[in-house]
Amino acid sequence: MDTELVLFIPAAQTAALYPFLEQAAEGRAELLRDKPVPCLPLAALRCLSISMHGSHEHVRLPLVYPFVRTDSFNFEPPERAAHELAGPDWLVLGGNGEDLLAFVAEALTARLKDGGQPTLRVVPYASLSGPLPQEARPEDTPFLFRKSGKNFNQPTWAKCVDQLLTLPEERWPEVGISNTADLVHVFDEALARLAPKKPRLILDLGCGLGQIARTLAQRFPGALVVGVDASSEAIAVARQAFQLPNLRYGVVDFSRPLDFAKGSVDLIVSTNALPYAQDQLGSARELFGLLSPQGLLLNHCRAEESHLFWDFPKSLALPSNTQIFLSDWVSAARESGRNTEVLSVPLGMAALYFLPNQARPFSEPLNAFADTRRHDGPGAYAPWVSHVLLAHSAQARPAAEAALPLASNHLARLGPVLGAVVAAPREIQEAAILAWICNARMLGLLPEALEFFEAVLPDSAPVLRPVLGASLAAGD
Repeated sequence: MDTELVLFIPAAQTAALYPFLEQAAEGRAELLRDKPVPCLPLAALRCLSISMHGSHEHVRLPLVYPFVRTDSFNFEPPERAAHELAGPDWLVLGGNGEDLLAFVAEALTARLKDGGQPTLRVVPYASLSGPLPQEARPEDTPFLFRKSGKNFNQPTWAKCVDQLLTLPEERWPEVGISNTADLVHVFDEALARLAPKKPRLILDLGCGLGQIARTLAQRFPGALVVGVDASSEAIAVARQAFQLPNLRYGVVDFSRPLDFAKGSVDLIVSTNALPYAQDQLGSARELFGLLSPQGLLLNHCRAEESHLFWDFPKSLALPSNTQIFLSDWVSAARESGRNTEVLSVPLGMAALYFLPNQARPFSEPLNAFADTRRHDGPGAYAPWVSHVLLAHSAQARPAAEAALPLASNHLARLGPVLGAVVAAPREIQEAAILAWICNARMLGLLPEALEFFEAVLPDSAPVLRPVLGASLAAGD
């Protein structure tokens, strides 16, 4: 049994961090300190093979502290956290001594529980050399992330249902919840161009209070429109508010297959709901299977790519949040013989979604930028816009995939997302600089972290060094 935990630490930082490692090892492990390594080749490190349940997304990394973490509300707690697994080497690039102490102590305790006599080996290094191979190796330690199945809107629905039942639709915004608007106009252009002219069955997934389903029932009187949601409270409001002869609402358990015949649905729409699917690929394949040959699926929601952009460098390691991955939906559509159009939707964009949201120099200009564009409608894809509209159908214009971040390897996809800042509007460039510096400071990154970024994201080095170099070197 491999019970040795190896920590590679920048030589310049070893003296400051070593006392915390002594405390972590006390009573748990023998502590060994190697001579400094002049140059540490990343290819020699033992790695985690990290993947996401229900996704093609994957990445191969050592346990890069403080990036590979599982203590986020967005993820299901694993049976054993990544830092408790025996096998991968650790590369310490930030954090603080007390936090590192706790993580190392937990890792050593896990080895003791497995019956081992652990050793903690500290290896200082002077510099790094890349690249970091992404091809799987037999000795890699697998680690699987799973999305949380919790619907964070449900407590709001339950709290507000009585009030919503007593108010007319035009007064629903008074309740103080965000999901009270009829957003069907987001779909208008795609509906006019791509939807079957005489749809028979229309499905609104995650219909919430039911306005979009209502409007579609009015627009397509010859079709049966079915709005489904996991919230019985939201469906109760929709059923009372909207009663049309071709409109139905139902409560469903989205963890089970939907009760519709394959190939029977001509139009599926969804707004801010599909990111909740724990199995993105499975859900995409199920929905494409329900569509008729000329059917259309329209999905308006947040995309993970915007978190990769605004939350960097925390987004260095997969995953950073739990929104949809564009690559999964594009690949599933392709499997079903359908094209995908990817559009950005400024509506709904806000700084509150992203890590540095409390920093006014970041949030104020980004919110101002979003306010001036929230009525623009869907436009060309840009990773800094939080919401996308995906239009999947045989008639859709094939996406210019070379211009989209569709690589399934996380690092290969992260590079183009960050590089897009070069072509961004000036306001976005300024906000991105502030966001990346703010996030790096929150992580407590060491100056040596920049060397690692340049090794694993070589195409982004011309962007990252000017932005983060001086800030990390200053240590403030």
